[in-house]
Amino acid sequence: MNELPCSISPCPIIEAIFEVRFESSLPDDAIFGIVYNQFKDEFQQVEQLPVLQLPAAIRNQDTNLKFTPYYKIKKDNFIIQIGPRVFSLANLKNYCGWDKFSKKIHDTYNKLSELKLIDKHYRIALRYINVFPDINIFKKSNLKILLDDGQLNDNKINFSSEFPYEYGSSNLKLINHAEVAIENQVIKGSIIDIDTNVEIDKFGNFQDAMECAHHTEKTLFFNLLENEFLSSLNPVYEGK
Repeated sequence: MNELPCSISPCPIIEAIFEVRFESSLPDDAIFGIVYNQFKDEFQQVEQLPVLQLPAAIRNQDTNLKFTPYYKIKKDNFIIQIGPRVFSLANLKNYCGWDKFSKKIHDTYNKLSELKLIDKHYRIALRYINVFPDINIFKKSNLKILLDDGQLNDNKINFSSEFPYEYGSSNLKLINHAEVAIENQVIKGSIIDIDTNVEIDKFGNFQDAMECAHHTEKTLFFNLLENEFLSSLNPVYEGK
């Protein structure tokens, strides 16, 4: 696919996330206060996340919880999640579009960088979670799963794969027969979940790294969709 749509309608994105995983020399219990103080003028709704119900000794020893956020702060349909080794910005429900989201990411990352609490980056990534109600995505996708030359489209499938590219990799998940709770309503359909990490040190600036990650994610997403299915989603192309 040479030209990628600027948008499709209805927009399937239910969550777009920018995430930084890092190492800091600061005490774990100091990081939330420092970060919150930087964002409190805009994000004023604070919520403790369930992981804090676990004793600190368990949280520190369990490697599965290493990059788990401890707190969430919210404004409208944006949330920031903060942990001792993780920071994320998410646009929930009504996706604002890449132009606005990338500006929000850039402004947020600049504010985080001003704090000088990050000693080392472990991972920087963009993740998009898309839901297609009442659709079996394997019947609408260019991805085919076969057994003895027979397609398994009607089976319940939870597919995952890693797609490396020059500056990182994309982790792809496709799930059909899924159920997703959105605002207390259960939506049945399919999920396309793409998590693209980027090696920021290979770029001259942060914005170029984010543009690369976004283009990589977007290319993989649209390459998955069959042409006929894509045409039914009212694609809009730049300058058209």
